[in-house]
Amino acid sequence: MAPVELRQTATAGPGNPPHSLGSSIAHLRERWGWFAALGVAFILFGAFALGSLMSATVATVFVNGIMMMLGGAAEIAIGLRMKTWSRLILLCLAGALLIVAGIVCILDPVLASIVLTLCLGAGLCAAGMVRIYVASQMGHDTPWRIAILSGLVTFFLGVIILAHWPVNSVYVLGLFLAIDLIFYGAALLGLALQLRTRHQRG
Repeated sequence: MAPVELRQTATAGPGNPPHSLGSSIAHLRERWGWFAALGVAFILFGAFALGSLMSATVATVFVNGIMMMLGGAAEIAIGLRMKTWSRLILLCLAGALLIVAGIVCILDPVLASIVLTLCLGAGLCAAGMVRIYVASQMGHDTPWRIAILSGLVTFFLGVIILAHWPVNSVYVLGLFLAIDLIFYGAALLGLALQLRTRHQRG
């Protein structure tokens, strides 16, 4: 029995070029300059945030407030589609609380930064304790020492934040934002340099 040839759904041509992982990577290598510019921009924004931690904190709280309001509105929309009263009331109540919290963040960012800094410190302490516990349950053939060290660093970072609360609430969130922007920008810049090197070799 002769083999049956399957009809191709798409053919490569001038109007329909073939798409592959290799061509996508090559396209990214050609655009390495955009990644470099974006990385430099993030680093500059992070440096600006370091120079004005209070403004960065206010900006962080303001953005969190907007996201809370959007999340609350989405949760209420989902709740209104529920067929049971219990889920409808629960989701709408949770969404309303998120919207109220977002409004507080926008109207009074200083008060919101105090609350968010307290939550951040408590969350870091809790996360550190969980990491330490999980690391203690790991086997001897796993990197449990590194996991415990990571948990200890996270825990003591939370302790330091809580020890200086609420005085540090005016700059802690801005400091975290600045560090995140700088590291993300450095990562993008490193990616751009790798793409540039491979593009020149290719």
